[in-house]
Amino acid sequence: MNRFVSIQIDRNVEKPLYIQIFEGLTKLIEEGTIASGEKLPPIRRMASFFNVNAVTVVNAYKQLENLGYVDSRVGSGTYVRFSPERVESEDSNVFEEVSGFSEEALESIHFKGDVSIRFDFASASIPPNYFPVKDFRNVINEVLDRDGGYALEYQESSGYQPLRESIKSFMEIQHDLKVPLDEIQIISGAQQGIDILAKAFINYRDVVFVEAPTYPGAVNAFKSRGAHIIEINMSEDGVDLKDLKENIKKNPPKLFYTMPVFQNPTGHSYSYKKKKELAALSKEYDFYIIEDDHINDLYYDKKPTLLKAFDDDSKVFYIKSFSKLFLPGLRMAFLWIPQHHFDKTALAKYSSDISSSGLSQRAMDLFLKKDLWSGHVERLQKLFYDKWQKAGQALEKYMPENVRYYRPQGGHFFWVKLPKGLYSMNLYNEALKSGISIMPGDLFYVNQRPSESFRLSIAKIRAQDIEEGIALLAESISRLIDNPHGVFYGPGDRPLL
Repeated sequence: MNRFVSIQIDRNVEKPLYIQIFEGLTKLIEEGTIASGEKLPPIRRMASFFNVNAVTVVNAYKQLENLGYVDSRVGSGTYVRFSPERVESEDSNVFEEVSGFSEEALESIHFKGDVSIRFDFASASIPPNYFPVKDFRNVINEVLDRDGGYALEYQESSGYQPLRESIKSFMEIQHDLKVPLDEIQIISGAQQGIDILAKAFINYRDVVFVEAPTYPGAVNAFKSRGAHIIEINMSEDGVDLKDLKENIKKNPPKLFYTMPVFQNPTGHSYSYKKKKELAALSKEYDFYIIEDDHINDLYYDKKPTLLKAFDDDSKVFYIKSFSKLFLPGLRMAFLWIPQHHFDKTALAKYSSDISSSGLSQRAMDLFLKKDLWSGHVERLQKLFYDKWQKAGQALEKYMPENVRYYRPQGGHFFWVKLPKGLYSMNLYNEALKSGISIMPGDLFYVNQRPSESFRLSIAKIRAQDIEEGIALLAESISRLIDNPHGVFYGPGDRPLL
């Protein structure tokens, strides 16, 4: 353990202990003091050496793993994978090789051993009791009665023709946009849409811009293609245009991935002006935009305008998910692809899963034709508006004065920022002791760096639990503020990841 003596931790500074240990280990690995392939000391031994709780070392090791310095092998230990020679021989940053989290992984991160989650502010999926089960059962039965076995056949890879026609009408009625029928590609969920576009347009080392923070599933798709990913800072009215323009001049992108309305995780929406300028920049500098419309329908004030509405040069690839508000397990979405790119994306779709479920497509078509979608969305707007009001009032009532939060005009995410020097992963561990789950901001950045912010979702929590849950969360934050350098223990003194 002599090599670790050089890692000095200071309990009197704002920086968390796990970050200090992480940075010390990073330096030893980069210097070659700890060689590639070498096993790091066991967690409890390292905790004893630094006189900290095991959770502190777990968090440090986890950060090393997130950034590609080590591999964790179940039942064996943690091994260094970083090679200084390898980094010097490549122009890429080691951080870009790190795997991100899928949406499913984000929702399952809660510790579910000794901790009972009573206040779920982490989940992004709406609760099953909000699903239109009765209406869906009726349309499924009608489809089966009408089409029989044909409903269960393979469909055209581009999608069931009547559904594409219904989507064309839907876009014209809902958004006053005329979508050519031959530019609609049915896909099995928004994530597949991102994967298809990455496969069709991204080659190794192509530059892709993403918002910071952003949806980890998109980052995963771009990493799988070996893309060089650059984060662009976000502000409350959309992407930071100054940061965007500076990066365009330094590293012109092939693609820019964005959620311009009720972004995940921040809830931010682009202003009219920024949507217009972003579309103009894509034309001027010849890059494509992926517009991920995951929850545009769930607005509480003015209906948002799509970024696609500003696209007069076929630079925007639009993805619309129906699953987020409808039936998540149905995996139903569509891509609006400019006609001259359609064959390329259709081939990528075909190589992915040939075609999306025929039964689901026929049911979705009938759901739209019967105008059941509008009724379902209106019901959800009322339910979530009530939850949104309760959350906003509770945040205002209970949050410590130096905690900042953004109140969106739709969707179900609030982005909360802790006072400077406090980190959301520490709050995550502390809040678990009160049965509260949140989503640490670390997970929404490309390199999953420590973040002072976290996502608070009202998707799954019951309306009657919101005030109590936020009040208890505020108490957890106050404890963190009062004891910023302390070690937070979980139930049974077990590490909370």
